[in-house]
Amino acid sequence: MNRKILLYMKAFSDFGMFMDTIVLNVVVYAATGSTAWLAATMAARTIGGVISSLFSGVLADRYDRRKIMIISDIVRALIILLLIPFPNPVMIIVVSFLIGLISSSFMVSFSAEVPKIFGETKILETNSLISRLTSVSLVAGFLGAGLITEFLGYKITLTIDAASYILSALVLLKIRWDTDVSKKVEVNNTVLQKVQSIWTDIKEVHAYLLLAPMILFVNVVFLMGSFAGSSHNLGIPLLAESISFESQSFYYGMIWAVWGMGSIIATFTLPKLTWLKGDKVYFACFISAMLMSTGFIVFLSSSNLWIIFAFAAFTGVFDASFTTLHATILQKTDNHIRGRIFGVGMLLKSLGFAVGFIIAPTLLKVMDMPQMVWILHGTLITVTIVIVLLAGKHLLRLKNAQTNGISL
Repeated sequence: MNRKILLYMKAFSDFGMFMDTIVLNVVVYAATGSTAWLAATMAARTIGGVISSLFSGVLADRYDRRKIMIISDIVRALIILLLIPFPNPVMIIVVSFLIGLISSSFMVSFSAEVPKIFGETKILETNSLISRLTSVSLVAGFLGAGLITEFLGYKITLTIDAASYILSALVLLKIRWDTDVSKKVEVNNTVLQKVQSIWTDIKEVHAYLLLAPMILFVNVVFLMGSFAGSSHNLGIPLLAESISFESQSFYYGMIWAVWGMGSIIATFTLPKLTWLKGDKVYFACFISAMLMSTGFIVFLSSSNLWIIFAFAAFTGVFDASFTTLHATILQKTDNHIRGRIFGVGMLLKSLGFAVGFIIAPTLLKVMDMPQMVWILHGTLITVTIVIVLLAGKHLLRLKNAQTNGISL
């Protein structure tokens, strides 16, 4: 079976995930009319990701990543179906937490295994295709969520979501590739031995990052990107409500759909940039992060639909560029530690969102939504500028040392 089918099935799974993102946020906000409940729903998914990221990287390096993905898909399907008989706000928060927990585990294993499935030499090309399919899924998912939920109801939306996870698991069962069996651990290890093993893994990742400061710099920007991301995830449904209270879910989906179209443009463009090699990848990643934040600030500060949609597309281009380049950089790390490196990335992403979802609603109590977005995304831009200066200084020192024959 062609392994690219795995990417298309993941895209279908993402389609369902994006639909439930819209429907859960709209349902909880419509039921409660509270930004606190909306933020709590988003934060619950994030907190689940934080907890998962503490061990998902270790699991991905020590167990069969394919089996982890299959189990994750099946569990996600069962969790989503719980909302059909129990659609209350508390259950939505519980389900959001569990989805965050399981989805992070799936994504760490999937991202770490991409070079093994598709080849070490095709990382940027594969990541661009993954990002493109994710963007298509986002466009279809967010548009579908608004239309399907409005005409057929949220239960149909959730059923389609669950079905997408099951189909993804079935495809994974059919597709096989050469996995690294050496990372498996003995099942008869004591609890103490397992704890000691995890601590050893953490120390190994820490030592690796100290020897690879550019990866550390990229992860700091990724952390701040997640922190800033809480502002637009909370701000976009509020912007959609301000455009039309009656058609909030439609405009919510439309804004993200246009953003997704911009992302698709980026995924076609990145593989064609032949100059994007070596150290230029890092700086392209940093610049993409700053332009992404600029786009979010502009369209979330506007009430003009033309400006909103134009800059949503602009933001999508650089958001996709940032995430694609970040994944490409991490996938170039050594296979034996790659899962844990992605686990650290997922932890930083989840922590950034968690802190952001605490700060953003607090700021909304004393200022309006555009001001809140300015503060959080402005922080990302400021930190990234500092990182660019530090990264440039590091690479200059490294170049001078190599010229003088000094080993750093």
